[in-house]
Amino acid sequence: MLTILASFAQEESRSVSENIKWRIRKGFKEGELVNLRFMYGYRIEKGKIEINEDEAKIVRMIFHDYINGMGATKIAKMLREMGIEKIRGGKWNSERVVEILKNEKYTGNALLQKKYVKDHLTKALVRNTGYLPKYYAEETHPAIIDLETFQKAQEILEERRLRYSSLKEPSSHIFSGKIICSICGKKYRRKTNHKKITWNCSTYLKYGKDTCQSKQVPEDVLIKLTLEVLNIREFDEDFISKNIKEIHVSGPRQLLFVKYNDEKIEKEWDY
Repeated sequence: MLTILASFAQEESRSVSENIKWRIRKGFKEGELVNLRFMYGYRIEKGKIEINEDEAKIVRMIFHDYINGMGATKIAKMLREMGIEKIRGGKWNSERVVEILKNEKYTGNALLQKKYVKDHLTKALVRNTGYLPKYYAEETHPAIIDLETFQKAQEILEERRLRYSSLKEPSSHIFSGKIICSICGKKYRRKTNHKKITWNCSTYLKYGKDTCQSKQVPEDVLIKLTLEVLNIREFDEDFISKNIKEIHVSGPRQLLFVKYNDEKIEKEWDY
């Protein structure tokens, strides 16, 4: 009986979810804007979308500074130093700045149905990569920046993406997830810049040195010390993966290697 009742309840939940999604998608098709309540720079008063001028000044500043050559990481650091608060708390970081730069809604237009609820049980939002149609609606709400400024920012974003895409680190690397920052406890990430490969603390990369004073580790040094610790002459990914459990960046020029047999070896190097 419980199984039958649970089945009825699940089917009812699915039916309600489908009805809600139908109404939302019908609104998208007609150019109706939803879910702007938590967008930085705007507020909703009695169902009407209005510009929050204090936040809008910050949005305009972000676009202006980015177009004039300041990177997203530096902009985020500047906002933190200015004490600018984010919606729902948290710290400003480069990812949040880029989200604002990419959001077409600041032009007063809206690309609708960029995400959708895939499962009525989990209610999880997933990115719409072509599963459902998208709709571009114009003049749905007041604009904070003009279309020309937005397009200029997109050109710079794309230019920088293409510049670094060929240098982008692979999704999986032998050292990925193994190198740990002794200051903040976060994992190190691989970064390629001007053909120089280094490993850097993810906190440092995201927020800058004012949040983590960790030092980068050149990949050639990392490989050299790993070979010394394992007493091998050639770089062997399988052997390294099976023997090295963790690598702690214990100091500015110090690495603590932890093997799977719990043996610990500390190594130093000179720049």
